[in-house]
Amino acid sequence: METPLTTNGIASKTSLRFPLTWKAWQESEGRFFSGLGLLSTLVVYAVFSSTSFLIRYNARFPMARLTYSDYVWSGLFHYALQGLWILTAFVLCFGGLSREKANGTGLYTLGLPIRRLRLFLVRALVAATQALVLSLFSSLLIALLSRLIGSQYSLLQSLTFGGLMGVAGLVFVAFGVLLSEVFSGEFTAPVIGLCSVTAVFFAYKSHVLNRWNIFDAMSAANYVDPSSKLLHGLAFVPSACMCVLISLALFTICGVFIHTRDF
Repeated sequence: METPLTTNGIASKTSLRFPLTWKAWQESEGRFFSGLGLLSTLVVYAVFSSTSFLIRYNARFPMARLTYSDYVWSGLFHYALQGLWILTAFVLCFGGLSREKANGTGLYTLGLPIRRLRLFLVRALVAATQALVLSLFSSLLIALLSRLIGSQYSLLQSLTFGGLMGVAGLVFVAFGVLLSEVFSGEFTAPVIGLCSVTAVFFAYKSHVLNRWNIFDAMSAANYVDPSSKLLHGLAFVPSACMCVLISLALFTICGVFIHTRDF
């Protein structure tokens, strides 16, 4: 296998020791850092505009005062940050053997002495890891920036919500990977996936759909304290485990599809 030379010693060693991981990273690197920038921008804006927002809101609704922790959970972990993270995580999944075949590079990849199932597993693992890093980094940024504006938000609470968003949200990563392997068109999988996810997201947020939904599982909506919007205990774990099982099922379906498909 030929490995591209680079002046970066660490990058060169990584590409030699983990060529498939390096290949998957190189293919999604731009999307990862773009997503990181978008999520960071949202968090910075939300945190630094929180003081003026809370003053206006509490002056208008003095009988239903909004705390900073309520603002962070309701506005970010349960809505804006969650929605943007889902779209970002979904975009990380684009690519795959079907897309490579359409681009004319599939024969080279399939010609490598590596099973196609391993190619898929590495790509899925890299996408899942990137998505989890994005969620944890965003939650860490919330806790750190909160201190800069004089508002306290527990680092443990923030990382818990971020980790839960990333773990339960693996369903969207698995769904994105599945669509990218089923459809080979450049825009087919993104359009179908993003439109369907966005429609379902706003349908639940507007209470058009009211049954159990993954968005509430990602933000632990059924387990946060009603007044402070903070978590106490581990009652959210079974719901998160259910999401992980759904993710594994989607990954398995995708793996079977790749194994049986004629490329």
